Amino acid sequence: MPSETFPPSRWMALDAMRGLAALLVVLYHLRWEWHGYGLVPVRHGFYAVDFFFVLSGFVMAATYGTMRTPTDLLRFTIKRAGRLLPLHFAALAAFLMLECLFMLGNYNGVSVGRPTFSGFTGLPALIAQATMTFGLIPGLDWLWNHPSWSIAVEFWTYVLFGLTVVLLSRGRWWIWTALSALGFAAVALSPEGLAATSGSAVFRCLLSFFLGTLAHTAYIRLRMLDVTPGTLLQIAVTALALTFASFRSDSAASLVIPIGFAAMVVCMAFDEGGLARVLAARPLIRIGELSFSIYLVHVPIWFAVEGALRIGAAAGATWLLPDARQDIPVMVSPLSSTVAADALVVVYLSVVLAVSAWTVRRIETPARLWSRRVADRVRSDWFLRWDQLPLAVGKKFMAIRKI
Repeated sequence: MPSETFPPSRWMALDAMRGLAALLVVLYHLRWEWHGYGLVPVRHGFYAVDFFFVLSGFVMAATYGTMRTPTDLLRFTIKRAGRLLPLHFAALAAFLMLECLFMLGNYNGVSVGRPTFSGFTGLPALIAQATMTFGLIPGLDWLWNHPSWSIAVEFWTYVLFGLTVVLLSRGRWWIWTALSALGFAAVALSPEGLAATSGSAVFRCLLSFFLGTLAHTAYIRLRMLDVTPGTLLQIAVTALALTFASFRSDSAASLVIPIGFAAMVVCMAFDEGGLARVLAARPLIRIGELSFSIYLVHVPIWFAVEGALRIGAAAGATWLLPDARQDIPVMVSPLSSTVAADALVVVYLSVVLAVSAWTVRRIETPARLWSRRVADRVRSDWFLRWDQLPLAVGKKFMAIRKI
């Protein structure tokens, strides 16, 4: 693997693409009958998570690919925990508060139309979410803040990535290739394929994340050769990746989707070319900055909006949600009109963006800065260097023998 990393301060086009992918996930999870749900990109919005994994692997390899010591690994883990966990637990707490409100409503005759703290909002599911094991346990499909399954599997993949970087100074790309291949094989054998969100979902992450680290290796080599993808190549690769993303998740052909995403990430990482310049528009960059919050807060907001519709329908305004008796999560028809549902989708997206801007400012940014300060306090003398370990073990053994 080349030693040069060429890390820019920010990949503008990739940031914008991450934001657009987050919006696709939002629309995919919106279980309302509206005109846009029939579009293939929306119905297959769950593939955006595989794009997130690829992009995450790419960025981690660029940013943390030079780690060498256990101190570096600990600092990396602290920073990653500070990046992912505070917002995850804040969104879960919001979900828990909503469920408590719905439970109080049921006790007081204001029914939400389903039992609370059972099924997908049961205690076992809550424990899995709180312990970051959701996504690793088979059978836990849709529960609580569902998108956080990817946060759980990605966090543990971060730890594995950090270990490969610290333990292997050379040839690590062979290990990354093997881990991606392991993920590929496991996903190919899984009946859920790239739609898995529990059990084999961790292999779905391994496949795409370490494909992203390999994509960064390819990017470095292209930079060293002074090769820059042009506008036509960017458009062609992006169109090909989106075509792959139209494949059904239960088809063998869907396994090429992460490969298409990896090629797209490499092309866009140069931030040159017409398509990259279009994506670098300030509004799209802003959505990219909000992408992590968009991804984690949109389900609690949907939960609140649909809960309000259900309560209104139970109170007599049946036009709010004619099929309110059906349990979440199923497709329902809010406001008795597809056109009205379209307008509700616009309002919902506006609320998601507004709340995401607040959580970035009040939760994400402070937590990220705090975790960096904590990581910076980790001293290198807290750990032995790897090359000192055999000597230290030998001295300890000799001391025991003298006793």
